[in-house]
Amino acid sequence: MRLILSILLGSIVVLSNGVFCQSDTLYLDLAPEVTVFPLGVMKGQSVILKTEFDREYYVIESPILDSIQIFTSSGLFDKTLTESQPSRDIPVPYYLIPVIEGGTEVKMHSVDPVIVEAQVLNRDEILLKTGTKNMLMGGYCGLMLVMFLYNLFLFLSVRDKVYLYYILYILFVGLTQVTIQGYGNFILWGEWSYLSEKSLYIFGGASGVFTLAFFREFLKTRVNSPKLDLVVRGFIAVGIIAILLGVSGFHEISYRLIDINAGVGALVILISSIFLAKNNVTSARLFLIAWSVFLLAVLIFVLKDVGVFEYNWITKYALILGSAIEVILLSFALADRINQLKKEKEIEQAARIEAIEENERIITQQNVILEAKVEERTKELETSNYELQNTLGELQSTQSQLVEAEKMASLGQMTAGIAHELNNPINFVSSNISPLARDIEDVMEVLDKYESLDPEKDDFKLEWESTNELKEEIELDYVKGEIKQLLEGIQEGATRTAEIVKGLRVFSRLDEDALKKADINECLEATLVILKSSINKQVEVRKKLAVGLPEINCYPGKLNQVFVNIITNGVQATMDSKNKKDERFVEIETSYTDQQVLVRIADNGVGIPAAIKQKIFDPFFTTKEVGEGTGLGLSIVLGIMNAHKGKIEVNTQEGVGTEFLLTLPRTL
Repeated sequence: MRLILSILLGSIVVLSNGVFCQSDTLYLDLAPEVTVFPLGVMKGQSVILKTEFDREYYVIESPILDSIQIFTSSGLFDKTLTESQPSRDIPVPYYLIPVIEGGTEVKMHSVDPVIVEAQVLNRDEILLKTGTKNMLMGGYCGLMLVMFLYNLFLFLSVRDKVYLYYILYILFVGLTQVTIQGYGNFILWGEWSYLSEKSLYIFGGASGVFTLAFFREFLKTRVNSPKLDLVVRGFIAVGIIAILLGVSGFHEISYRLIDINAGVGALVILISSIFLAKNNVTSARLFLIAWSVFLLAVLIFVLKDVGVFEYNWITKYALILGSAIEVILLSFALADRINQLKKEKEIEQAARIEAIEENERIITQQNVILEAKVEERTKELETSNYELQNTLGELQSTQSQLVEAEKMASLGQMTAGIAHELNNPINFVSSNISPLARDIEDVMEVLDKYESLDPEKDDFKLEWESTNELKEEIELDYVKGEIKQLLEGIQEGATRTAEIVKGLRVFSRLDEDALKKADINECLEATLVILKSSINKQVEVRKKLAVGLPEINCYPGKLNQVFVNIITNGVQATMDSKNKKDERFVEIETSYTDQQVLVRIADNGVGIPAAIKQKIFDPFFTTKEVGEGTGLGLSIVLGIMNAHKGKIEVNTQEGVGTEFLLTLPRTL
């Protein structure tokens, strides 16, 4: 921004003198003192350098010249000096042209309008001149570096975007001044022609862009003046376009665009700062002071070139001094911004504390209300809980009654079956007793006849014949066979009665609560004995009981009820199917592993529809007609299996049959 403003004002002065005609040849008689002459925008400006002093070099102190073509005294082309390859006979940031008797013709090229400083000096004078300039530039660069690092630290501390824009602003302002003074080629990038050609457009344009960005963020134009903010954003966009044009090789267009953008932008910034300062924007006042210092430095620099001010190191380096003072003043302004931020934070914190206190007050009031509501609700809940406890007690009592009813129903069914089963063997015994008694009487009669025979009596022979006739009459051989059959029938009845009694003894453990060892095969056999009458040869029972099945810790009576309920359901499902009598079956199979005993009970009955499969273990769910079942059978089964930490799986297909897989742990 400073480069562009100085060039812009310098261009106005040059144009007012009317010296930028390409056909003109500029004759300069140089002395050890500085001679200033303008160079316009053209392909080449011919300048003839002469001197009356005994010196070694013409010193051209305008490093941003694109090139200088040197011709011999005969007018023939000799060589070209460029920004990246100036004369390096002496390590200085100037163009050095050896003094030739009779004068030297040069043609200076520059896309940018510049003010050229020239003088004729010896080697020692050049080194002394360079040392003074090096000291000044060293102090300037040191100051800019300190400001850069200081504000970088502030940015990392407060994370405010304004500090980011400011450190970038300092960086590109410093690089711009380094470029203008010739130290870019001399120290930083040397003979790298790309930066030699593009640095003025990149750094000069970037300094303008970040000047505007800093101005926008520092003065908060989005809040304080939205319309101005829109204008500033437009200038920033133009600056970015100018940089891209310069990088792409459109140097003249880029320079013109930067030139116009900088001049108008500087004026907008000045007017806007005055406007915002009048509106009591404190930061605008500080910015206006710093910006005015810089503009004053630009004015001094330009008036020096037109002879209003004396040419000395203050007027020559007015831009550097002005930019340094501006950076310092803006740093003070940013330091004041920290105080403002601190104050705003304190105000915000105070407001937050006040809001917290207000929230605490509201919360306290709400807590009082809530406590009252909670107390009221607690009383309601206690009342509801009391009612629920009573209801739960009634439900538990009802459930116990229903379970007992289910057990009594099962017990009634089993009692009827047992009575039927006991009636058969008792009938065997009772029906055989009378014929057995008659047969025994006949045998005893024959035996008595034989015992009464006396061989010494005269009628022995007649009695013997009479006894034999009695024997033939009662058919003793048939009677003996009949007695044997009757005794076998009585024995069979007694055996069947013993089996039923044994089954009853096993099944009588229905309500035992103590864990004990039990043989699952024995439990299944007892169950089948009890259910024999209900099966009644209508369904074939296929048993595949594992040999050597280990005993398990369980509640045997409860497992008997599980087997009764599942087998009974299987028999009923099979009886309800359309299978023929000789095709109906219930399969009972046992097996075991190292940790478990497995029981499989399957039937080929009607099966369970998929829609109700998930409901079969629900209490009171039944598919039977009203009055035929309580719906607790399988619910009780599930409860007993859970009590044994076992699993029950159901595989079923409607119309095919159902399979129950029971898994019981060997230890509980």
